[in-house]
Amino acid sequence: MIITDINGNKRDCVSIKPDEKWPGYLKVQYISKTRKDYRYDEWYLTKDFIKNNPRLAHLAKNASLPWKEDLGRVSLASSQTLTDKTKKWKSNEFVGYPLWISRGVGEGQMRNIIINSNDTLIIDAPWKVTPDRTSQYVISHNVHDPQVLGNTLPIEIKVSKKKKKVKRTLSSRAKGSLTSPKSRDLKK
Repeated sequence: MIITDINGNKRDCVSIKPDEKWPGYLKVQYISKTRKDYRYDEWYLTKDFIKNNPRLAHLAKNASLPWKEDLGRVSLASSQTLTDKTKKWKSNEFVGYPLWISRGVGEGQMRNIIINSNDTLIIDAPWKVTPDRTSQYVISHNVHDPQVLGNTLPIEIKVSKKKKKVKRTLSSRAKGSLTSPKSRDLKK
């Protein structure tokens, strides 16, 4: 089946189906032109695929919507809540989503959201360090990346450098230029 990819190129693919693991994306499978008997997958955001391939829109009819994501700054928090007074979320729209403290006090912690109101998130376990107004957060299913989890930036980095004592001496010529002129030099 011929499709138009995200770069506008015509390509021959083997299959197209919604990906259950990645809501909002279609999984498109190709056969390699350079590796014998090798197939590979590419993912296309459903709306972009339909835009480029309107005649194949029926293949995306069972595709789910993409995950919603959000981020912000903490207004206040307790041992199992985080509030952002600037938000107007729908009730429970983030239930089951990971919540990651990305900066500030409590940085690097991740919890799962079990309830949310219009501006407050309730999490599944207490914070080890309760975030405060210096803290920033991210709500995203993409926070599961092992490069993100458990990482924190050091508060202070100490670098010690030992100074080497260097004995400096002046050459005899340089020494002479530092002394007062001799009387014979002044008579000239």
